[in-house]
Amino acid sequence: MKFVKNIILLLTFSVVAFSSDARVDALGGNVGFWADDDQSWTMFPAAINNVDYINVSGAGTGNGSAGIVWGEGTTWGFNFSGAGDDLDAESNDWLNLMWGNGTYGLAFGLGMSSSNSGADGEDDASTMNMDVGFGMNMGFGEIGVSFANGSSDDGDGNDDNDPASTVIGFNLRRAQPVWLFTDMLVSFANYGVAVGDASMGGMMLGINLYRHFDMSDGVNAMFSLGFGFESSSDDDGVNDPVDGSVMTLPAATLAVEADVTDWATVRFGMNHSYVMAGANGDATWTGSADGDGESNFGWNFGLGFDYGSFNLDMVLSDAGEGLFNNPVHYVTGRNTTPLASSATLTWNF
Repeated sequence: MKFVKNIILLLTFSVVAFSSDARVDALGGNVGFWADDDQSWTMFPAAINNVDYINVSGAGTGNGSAGIVWGEGTTWGFNFSGAGDDLDAESNDWLNLMWGNGTYGLAFGLGMSSSNSGADGEDDASTMNMDVGFGMNMGFGEIGVSFANGSSDDGDGNDDNDPASTVIGFNLRRAQPVWLFTDMLVSFANYGVAVGDASMGGMMLGINLYRHFDMSDGVNAMFSLGFGFESSSDDDGVNDPVDGSVMTLPAATLAVEADVTDWATVRFGMNHSYVMAGANGDATWTGSADGDGESNFGWNFGLGFDYGSFNLDMVLSDAGEGLFNNPVHYVTGRNTTPLASSATLTWNF
């Protein structure tokens, strides 16, 4: 079920999975903290009314995408993506459409596929995935709601291995002066996955307070502290269900974006969370690690380049982080490893 859980995490905080946000990935990974980013609409679809762009992404990932958004009064957007990882390989995008009327925003995606080898007695194999997001600006803040549903049939006449999933999400972003912070982000998701007699379901909640800092000319930072809670139930269809829950406090994100020149920007993002109470069946734990013992600390580095007519944003690969230790090695082209793990080109107009 670990792969299924990764899908749930991907869909929890985004309306759709086809967006490109290399800048945000390098700044902690949560676009909800960056209302000025052109991908803010993936959590808050009404933000589609604020942007006009063409972007292409996925360099080095094997999963490219391209999108266009434009309009005055009424905004339209279309996105096209290629199959890469397991999630997108099953999506088989037929239509990814965005729309805004200045007040509301809507995102809709539909993917379908079918195949038949022609062998006697074999049924058609098929997949179908749909996701819908709606957002608007209210007096108390921005809201975004989403619904995603997926199912597949491998065509063997046995539904024991055919998964089906449903995810419902809600996001709220608003000004909220509390203590040292100025804004608040709330994210909630409820999910369910079934594979034959096996099933998994649960909910996730995150409440974060954050603040942006103008540190000096050309240097900006963001800091957030929050609370997270997740509960789940995993039933393999044979044994008794295994219930689990995780409460994190604090969950922190620290990000810095600094201009090196008027055309080049360096980015850094860090995430860390502390498990106050974790349980999975009879197992319990606390500390800065997940239930598998893996550290809850992580970071990313990135670069941004403003070429006037377009922007290039990159998330550095593990090897590419050596750029900061030996920049001449990369500038002179003597590196044998790729600089970036992903890159996005954006033309704003």
